[in-house]
Amino acid sequence: MISSAAVERFVRRFEERAAPAEKAASEAWWVLATTGTEEARKELVRTGNEYNRLFSDSEEFARVKGWYEERGSLENTLLRRQIEVLYRTYASRQGDPEVLEQIEELEAEVNAVYGNHRGRIGGREVGDNEIREILRSSDDEKLRRESWEGSKSVGRRVEESVRELARLRNRLARDAGHESHYYRSLELQEINSGELARLMDELESATEAPFRALKEELDENLKKRFGVEEVLPWHLPDPFFQEPPEDEGLDLDRFFDGKDLEALTRKTYDNLGLEVRDVLARSDLYEREGKSQHAFCLGVGRDYPYDVRVLANLRPGKPDAYWAETMLHEFGHAVYDRHINPKLPYLLRSIAHTNTTEAIALMMDSLMDDPAWLSGVAGVPASELDGDRERLARRGKADRLVFTRWALVMFHFERELYADPDRGDLNTLWWDLVGRFQLVERPPGRNEPDWAAKLHVALAPVYYHNYVLGHLTAAQLRHYLESYITHGPFFASEAAGRYLLEAVFGPGARESWQDTVLRATGEQLNPDYFVASLR
Repeated sequence: MISSAAVERFVRRFEERAAPAEKAASEAWWVLATTGTEEARKELVRTGNEYNRLFSDSEEFARVKGWYEERGSLENTLLRRQIEVLYRTYASRQGDPEVLEQIEELEAEVNAVYGNHRGRIGGREVGDNEIREILRSSDDEKLRRESWEGSKSVGRRVEESVRELARLRNRLARDAGHESHYYRSLELQEINSGELARLMDELESATEAPFRALKEELDENLKKRFGVEEVLPWHLPDPFFQEPPEDEGLDLDRFFDGKDLEALTRKTYDNLGLEVRDVLARSDLYEREGKSQHAFCLGVGRDYPYDVRVLANLRPGKPDAYWAETMLHEFGHAVYDRHINPKLPYLLRSIAHTNTTEAIALMMDSLMDDPAWLSGVAGVPASELDGDRERLARRGKADRLVFTRWALVMFHFERELYADPDRGDLNTLWWDLVGRFQLVERPPGRNEPDWAAKLHVALAPVYYHNYVLGHLTAAQLRHYLESYITHGPFFASEAAGRYLLEAVFGPGARESWQDTVLRATGEQLNPDYFVASLR
């Protein structure tokens, strides 16, 4: 029989130790991402190792594991949930201390490489923003190829480090009785690997025919545009084909010409009654040398008022659709983090799950395809949108199709990577999956570690399925909001914001992600809403 008093005492002592260590590690991550310095890298390693050492006592872990296995006997649901969270936190950091330290060191090293690396075009270094712009708009095939190859050049620099990270993660997983880090990671994420595989197979089947038709149409347009017989990766608008080419008649960028993206973000969330001004004030939003070229949201510690920050790489004086969409997405994460009920116990002052925060972020960034948001919030005159409504609807469907097929590449590749990080044909495996799911041909004679150029493989492993689950939840949640709460566009109603506060944000991690989806939408996760959005 579990003693509630003993658990409560342990949890209080754990919080006293964990809170400052967790906050220090998050702050160190932020400093490295915003500066890229060697000093910052060393500090991230130091704070990461300090945090990991909180979980090194095998007797403590055995006690927590015992409570976890007997948690059903506890009547106090909040205490039971804290045990579940505490067990997974401990379990994820068990293993040989030397291996854990090696992982911290390698992750920090690779993080710095991704942050500081720049591709080269014509002998000069270029950032991701310029590469993205070339691939979106340039008709110069030679320049496009150089840009695409430049975007992949980081892969060779980090390939061996990423393989070593996979080996080390696997060693910890197998010591804990798991087949690989892939399966251990899913278990610690409260995701059943078999159910996830079945869901991904269902989505592969549901998207196969519409994606093939879309790709054929895209290829015909690209062949005409570039005067080529075969579409190759650099003809596409994104280094990994995560998004479709834009309809030439649409030009979303024009809707944001001269716009203040910070103000637009603030207005969007104001309409929902969700405050983001303090997050904007703490954030680092504009590109510069030495800074990570990506975008993310970070909560630093769990003390209230919450310290939530966004990193982005907006270009001063050059607002565009890409960064407008990214701001909507990252601040979707931010409003979730910012509005968790501070009266919850420390361990539960967190998101329910990665896929639930992705759901909010994806639901918000989907507004880019919504004429009502573009006119009512972004201030685009309705007359300018009259001829674009059908194009916007097509863009939204195409975006979801293309992303799902790309996510299938990541899902299958990572499963195989962790099955054998030493296999010699990872480059071929990557392109075989790209060909199978994205219908993109491997450039003739290319044998480069292009898979390693994707930051998530190294630093956010076994993560991409959470975007997919997030898309499914976003479609289901928006349907519920607009059918039962707002009876109209959710983004124009403070009632939607209040509902999100009560049903998703405020409860934090007091329930599993499955129960969070059930409570917020009235049913278990149902892929039908997302699949319907592809038709």
